Amino acid sequence: MNALQLIWATSLMLSCAALAVMVALVVIRLWTNWRRSRYLEARRRLVPLLLGGAEPDLAVLHSIPDHVVTDLSLELIQLVRGAERDAFMANAGRLGVPGRLAKRMRSWSQRERAIALQGLARLDDPVSRAALWRALDDRNNDIRLAAAQALAEKGEQFDAQDLVRRLGLGSRQPSRTMVGLLRRIAETQPDEIKGLVLHPDQNLEVRVSAIEALSNTGDYSLVPVIRSLALEATDGSEELPRYLHALGKLGHPGGREAIIAGLSSGSMAARAAAARAAGRIALIDSAERLGDLLNDQEWWVRFRAAEALIELGEAGLSQLRTAAVQGYGPARDAAVTMLAERGLQP
Repeated sequence: MNALQLIWATSLMLSCAALAVMVALVVIRLWTNWRRSRYLEARRRLVPLLLGGAEPDLAVLHSIPDHVVTDLSLELIQLVRGAERDAFMANAGRLGVPGRLAKRMRSWSQRERAIALQGLARLDDPVSRAALWRALDDRNNDIRLAAAQALAEKGEQFDAQDLVRRLGLGSRQPSRTMVGLLRRIAETQPDEIKGLVLHPDQNLEVRVSAIEALSNTGDYSLVPVIRSLALEATDGSEELPRYLHALGKLGHPGGREAIIAGLSSGSMAARAAAARAAGRIALIDSAERLGDLLNDQEWWVRFRAAEALIELGEAGLSQLRTAAVQGYGPARDAAVTMLAERGLQP
């Protein structure tokens, strides 16, 4: 075969390949359009059946694909509230939606499992709850965490230590996500979350997150524990400001020693947290130190110190007015600004 014949043969092969690709694309497009039109037609037939208010006729629904019934049921549940939502959820149960979603949770596709879990989280029936419990052992950490959050929102009871183990809490999750989950559990099981704080071998991140989750509960029995942890924490550590923040939210004077020490911390975050806590607890004997912090090199600390002095009442106002009239530089600016914001005269 000479060079010219080789060129012609190659051109013919490429042309045939291009034609085959074009035909395949046309077939795929036609098939996609057919599936979409079939899906939309099924939705058009299903919508009036689900919106009719009465229990759907299962025989009529038999011709509608399962995934259409499942997807549309979940959309309607998400759109409504109250009695209508309860009615749609009851219909979803009769139509087998929870079972189909539970089956999807066995998919190898993480995306498919995540979508199915979102649907299960909207439902409230034994099948859905059982599937969410099984999802705590999913091979993907994000799905395990989402399942735990869904169960917590439904008020399910947890063994907190077991949950920490199953989710790998403290090693993978961002602290904000963990605090949100533990706070939700603390609403119904405060003792379980308290156990995470008191456990001697607890992961540090889990313990700090559990303390933050409990700081809204008003459980003063934790104050001595948090105070001790704050006093023992290394200055400049990430957990120290979080301990001081929790003491401030609890608002108990038993945290005084740790808060006073925090006002002299070398960490900007710790000084700011301690200043805020001193104001919330109204630690009158911290007024002088808060006055010194009006001259702190960090703007955020100066702001928190001025804010705390306002909350101390007359003792704090005296410090602010002195700084506003006799002070200079950052201290004077912070005092004047805070007094102006509160409509007070220097």
